[in-house]
Amino acid sequence: MQKSSIIKNVIYKILLNLFNIIIPILVGPYVYRTLGPNSIGMVQRSETIFNYFFIFAVFGVYQYGLREMSRIKDDQTKVNQFFTSMLTISMGTSVLSLLIYLIFIYVGYGDKVIFPVLMIYAVNLIGNIFYVEWVNEAREKYNFITIKTIVIKVIYLALLFTLVKSSHDYKQYAFLLILTTFLNNIVSFIYIKRKIQLDFSNITIKKHIKPLLLVVAFSNANILYVQLDRFMLGEYISNKSVSFYVMAQQIMGIINTLMLSIIQVTIPRLSYLSGNEDEGSYLKLLNNISKVYFAFLFPAAIGLFVTADAGILLYGGHKYISAQTTLKIFAIYMISLGIDSILSNQVIYVKKKENILVKFVFISGILNLIFKIVLIQMNHFNPTTAILTTAISNFLLVTMEYVFIRKYLKIDYSLFTFSKTKYFLYSLIFIPIHYLIKMFISHYIPLFLVSVFVCVMVYAAILFFTKDEVFSLFLNKIKGRFGRTVQ
Repeated sequence: MQKSSIIKNVIYKILLNLFNIIIPILVGPYVYRTLGPNSIGMVQRSETIFNYFFIFAVFGVYQYGLREMSRIKDDQTKVNQFFTSMLTISMGTSVLSLLIYLIFIYVGYGDKVIFPVLMIYAVNLIGNIFYVEWVNEAREKYNFITIKTIVIKVIYLALLFTLVKSSHDYKQYAFLLILTTFLNNIVSFIYIKRKIQLDFSNITIKKHIKPLLLVVAFSNANILYVQLDRFMLGEYISNKSVSFYVMAQQIMGIINTLMLSIIQVTIPRLSYLSGNEDEGSYLKLLNNISKVYFAFLFPAAIGLFVTADAGILLYGGHKYISAQTTLKIFAIYMISLGIDSILSNQVIYVKKKENILVKFVFISGILNLIFKIVLIQMNHFNPTTAILTTAISNFLLVTMEYVFIRKYLKIDYSLFTFSKTKYFLYSLIFIPIHYLIKMFISHYIPLFLVSVFVCVMVYAAILFFTKDEVFSLFLNKIKGRFGRTVQ
């Protein structure tokens, strides 16, 4: 199989994630304003409860399948057999999770107003049987993924503005969320079945169970992190507090999704290089990708921090003004998430040391749970303190991962070289710039727009005058494409 260009894949992935950013920007303000804090909070609380069961339905097939198929993608027979094994496992875990989920919600929430929404989410467990997007990513078919997702999201957008008109339409909103996921899975499954055949001649189940369990543990760390926050806010505080928390999380997620494009598209290639013992090429790619990633991550996080107040008002309106401080902490949390994505996905997982990663995840996750219990007992538990303790726990996780990589794996990879940390230092200039602008502009819309524009221009100027290699790389790529277009 001819290897796709990483730059081409990054462009497709960024295009896809740009669209995934545009949709929430269009939909988010409309949904939050139309449904209101209580109704949207009910849907988000239902999603949080559902996610605990969905984790076991998915069973780590996405991450594990992506890594393993990336190693064997040149052998069609092995690909067919591995795909059949993963599909069989996914079918079994989805059906089992569905049965347990239905019993749980009937016993725990059968007489509550949230029950119909929980039932709508049950459809997602059936749709998970057909979730095979990991095959497309392993085969680096980002062009198909991008086109398919855009078409389905456009359908979702049209139905949303047609069906969701008031705070009473929260069930329709939940149904549209599930319908979008279901269509996405079915279309991908039909496309994959044209390329890969089911082959039960050498199906293997048992040997995959242990590594899949490890993946379930480390890849679903949000059970003990943001998912834990959302669940405990819903159970101990209110649906409204969940909506404040999730709004801040979604705004961060819009930005973080674009940042993670760089990480996601390189995992198949890193797995391939590591699996073929090309350690020199692996380290070179790892360091280059890290520099590119940090060049975007740090300014995005600091920019989100300084514009959080205006961002909340712009996205949700004055009803959600209490989420401003929560979003500031989410901006800090985003930095830890970004570093964790590199250390866990591109190093520890690629090197097949996920058993160690599971221990780290649970140590910091249990600490996070203890923090939450203490806050509840002291009556200080709210959306802001919830994400604050989660951020602290995640930075502890990053510290343990980094020490393990340097001391035990002995990989020559450093986070603290100037070529990586300089982007954080450059971004700190956004803080005085924003507060200087704030002295002259008070209304949140022009304040947000002017702050973003000025910060972007200043950051680009710094990279230009320091002759930054990442900036030069992208500038040359743009010039090259423009030159070919003109010719």
